[in-house]
Amino acid sequence: MEFEYEYGLFVIGGGSGGLACARTAASLGVKVGLADFVKPSTAGSKWGLGGTCVNVGCIPKKLMHYTGLLGESLHDLRGSGWEIPGEVKHSWEKMVEGVQNHIKVIKEIFIIM
Repeated sequence: MEFEYEYGLFVIGGGSGGLACARTAASLGVKVGLADFVKPSTAGSKWGLGGTCVNVGCIPKKLMHYTGLLGESLHDLRGSGWEIPGEVKHSWEKMVEGVQNHIKVIKEIFIIM
């Protein structure tokens, strides 16, 4: 069996850098190929494209850290004269959903099968 593929760019690795590179090139009209290998964890988890950083590492951690900074900023805002009516509450479930949705958006352009 013989196959012929022609790409303007072929990216090896679907982590943060690979996805960003491929997405940028594709948005400029370049025909992009991307190869990624995901080895299931010892617990059997398979999260697909994006690697550790995108799915369970850097990206979710940074989004959760940013959420914490926003909470701290509320205290600073009130101390600086901003009036924020009512009690401000945080929902862990909504934050997790937001993080997961963000990760889906990062990967969605490449999951076309």
